[in-house]
Amino acid sequence: MTEPKRRPKPPLSAEPCCLYPDEKEIALAVLGPTRAKYWTGLAVVLERGGLPKVDPEFGGRYWPAVRAFLDQRHHVVDDPSRRRTSR
Repeated sequence: MTEPKRRPKPPLSAEPCCLYPDEKEIALAVLGPTRAKYWTGLAVVLERGGLPKVDPEFGGRYWPAVRAFLDQRHHVVDDPSRRRTSR
């Protein structure tokens, strides 16, 4: 009798799959799999500082705004003059 083949785990993505990901997906994207469990408490604290809240109509946080909040918090500036352009 042969053992069933195990499916490989999909690779973790640095970006969620949609614009309004659920909290679990944001936790994985922001903290990674070993620290994702801390997201719930951390999100409450970060909301006081401007982290976008969960949108009740979409059931998730707007990812581009979450990303912008974190980038701003860590003084990462999106400088268009530093972008590579294809020729």
